[in-house]
Amino acid sequence: MRLIILMNGFYNKRDYVLLMMIILFSITMSTFLVINANFIYGIVIKYLDLNDKYHVSLNVLLHNLKVMTDFIQDPFINGMNLTPYHLSKGAYEHFTDVRKLVMLDYLILALSTLYLIITWYKKIIQRELWKLTDYLKRTMIILWLLMLICLIDFNDIFIYLHEMIFPNHNWVFSPKKDPIINVLPDQYFLCCFSVWFGLVFLLLIVFYGYGKLQIKTNKH
Repeated sequence: MRLIILMNGFYNKRDYVLLMMIILFSITMSTFLVINANFIYGIVIKYLDLNDKYHVSLNVLLHNLKVMTDFIQDPFINGMNLTPYHLSKGAYEHFTDVRKLVMLDYLILALSTLYLIITWYKKIIQRELWKLTDYLKRTMIILWLLMLICLIDFNDIFIYLHEMIFPNHNWVFSPKKDPIINVLPDQYFLCCFSVWFGLVFLLLIVFYGYGKLQIKTNKH
């Protein structure tokens, strides 16, 4: 009876803001986790035998990945020492551009996390998340469709996204000028995208499941 009374109300602005914050939190948190999931690269190295193919030790490859991930996550780091690899000016500028996007991601992550903490503290989530279950379900369906499209034609989509986000084309690495690209194969980025999609979906499932639990509870 309580649920029927509540469902007669309209969605308000706060509901849509909460939905947006949940989606932003899921996206940005997943990005943070994938950036720091160095084990993905370790699996790709072993699967493709990158260390043997390019005569570089596993430890060096993993160390260089850490150098790159530290750089894009810390605005106060200047320069990258990727021994034995040398970075061209264009490649360094690309990593700097990526760092700006990562900083934006972390800012949105901080703000969305703060918002969700406040709404949880005020018990808004506990009372009203159930109203968003249909929207969360649609979001997950769209997410799965996007993932399927990316898996079917990952290379073209990867290139298109880079052309759209980085119009100066400094993301195009020459194996001669920037041999680091040889040990950063497409398969690595495909794995990162797959894990990212999975994490976003998992986080949305958590919110969706909690909302469905509220509906079940309110029926009694």
